[in-house]
Amino acid sequence: MNKVELEILKKIKPTKKEQEFVENFVNKLLKISAKVSKPFYAYPLIVGSIAKETWLSEDHDIDLFIVFRKKVKREKLEEHGLLIGTTICEKLKGIYNIKYAEHPYVRVKVNSSREIGKTNQITKKLTNKIVSNSAWKGLAPYFEIDVVPCYETGRGEKIISAVDRSPHHTLYIKENLIGYRVDHARLLKYFCKQIDVYGADAKHNGLSGYLCELLIINYGTFENTLKQISKLNFGEYIDIENITDEEEAKRKFKDALITIDPVDKNRNVASPLSSQNFLRLKLGADRYLKTKKFPVKKKITKNRLIEKLKENRGTNFVGIKFKPPEIIIENLYPQIRKLAKRLAKYLEEKDFPVIRYFSWTDEIKNAFIIFELENGMLSKFKKQEGPLIFSKEVNNFLTKYLENGYKIYIEENKFFIDTKRKFLNVEIAIKNFLKENKKEIPERIAEKKIRFFDEKEIIEEVNKNKELNSYLVKKYFEV
Repeated sequence: MNKVELEILKKIKPTKKEQEFVENFVNKLLKISAKVSKPFYAYPLIVGSIAKETWLSEDHDIDLFIVFRKKVKREKLEEHGLLIGTTICEKLKGIYNIKYAEHPYVRVKVNSSREIGKTNQITKKLTNKIVSNSAWKGLAPYFEIDVVPCYETGRGEKIISAVDRSPHHTLYIKENLIGYRVDHARLLKYFCKQIDVYGADAKHNGLSGYLCELLIINYGTFENTLKQISKLNFGEYIDIENITDEEEAKRKFKDALITIDPVDKNRNVASPLSSQNFLRLKLGADRYLKTKKFPVKKKITKNRLIEKLKENRGTNFVGIKFKPPEIIIENLYPQIRKLAKRLAKYLEEKDFPVIRYFSWTDEIKNAFIIFELENGMLSKFKKQEGPLIFSKEVNNFLTKYLENGYKIYIEENKFFIDTKRKFLNVEIAIKNFLKENKKEIPERIAEKKIRFFDEKEIIEEVNKNKELNSYLVKKYFEV
């Protein structure tokens, strides 16, 4: 490791005292979980970065899997999993939320300050530091525990639910990510966080912790991983265990990066990674290799952002806004993006050229889809191209348009007519879409009141909403 990497590692690697503190809590958690799970013939298992020892300092999220026998029916697995999770929460005197992935699970937040009395003063200071950096106001210091039910499967066996892979992922990493490579995995995770490409969830479309660990296993060190990433082309193929055929994999997976899961040859670990974030990763890796400066994550906002964009680009901004439906987050983001794509296509069809479009939500109160257009107003008529004068379609073309009163003219051996547009104003076009194209709107969003979002409102919202402002700054000014 070079000096820069050692300095970063010193910052992100848990100290011995922090490791002891987390380990003590995990042992307590396992003891309680084993007792609660026993009547259901299930057992607890810690997976994820805590189990793999690749977690970063102050990141105390714990993945606790409750492993059930395969003969347990799906509905019983879900029912008992929730019961076990809420009971564990009660015994730890925490609070919980029911979350949803492939099936429901329990997210528990535990105030770990109760554990401080069992630790020395150094650990107490450590946990106080965690309080100041915590985003979870009013409940700090804390542990966040996802209590997830899964089925027990052997290595190589067909999984029953998607989460059944996680114990095998943990075992694979523990067997193959050894020695100095553990710290190099930490560096790669932190690097991805700093350039904002970390997280395989639907909101972030980035790299998972597991993918970071696999890349280090494949390439050896943090620096060598960045060297290789900077050279990768879109659609590149990585198969650490050589368990698939490259041509077949590339036919099967149409993703920015293909990384075959060592425990499931039919899965691309990198499938959540968007093309844009793959580009950010490539360019970020190249920048680091040239400058040897570790990236610093910043949330940049700009005053009068939309006004300045209009001045510089001569464009118009319009959109729609609505309250996000109460659905799982993994479904919310794809549905909003799907609506944005459909509406952008509709505007293009109605002759409103879309330069850029964006979707953003705070997940609770507001969701916005914003379009940057070449122009929000159109002429009454547009020039429509017909067939060549030598085409067999000439008679049909003449019959159709002459009978309907169109004036036909020829330019350079091609027929043309001037047709009247249906929509001259983009606001009317968008409102028509919302009224007449409800089938194009995802069902749960269609249930909400969707309003037209005019340019004045967009300017006001972007000026006051720092999160939305920062999101748009990233889209316009960062790769």
